[in-house]
Amino acid sequence: MFDSHENTQVINKAIEAGITHFKEKYGLNVEFTRHKLNPPDLGTDVGLYGHLVEDKDTEVFLLINYETLEVVTVGVPEEIIQK
Repeated sequence: MFDSHENTQVINKAIEAGITHFKEKYGLNVEFTRHKLNPPDLGTDVGLYGHLVEDKDTEVFLLINYETLEVVTVGVPEEIIQK
């Protein structure tokens, strides 16, 4: 298991990768406000929860592998990505 310093580093890297993913893939600026790190025995993913910077009512979600920084799942309202 991670110590708190390693935990913070893992989460910060995942957040940076998530922000970049939303910007490059969808042209969206997001802010992540909470996270859920899976225990190592359940996998190597972290769930990031947040909202659009310019619209705090529009929630977004990202599940990302914290070892490879590969995006597993994205949750964003469909009408936003169709613009």
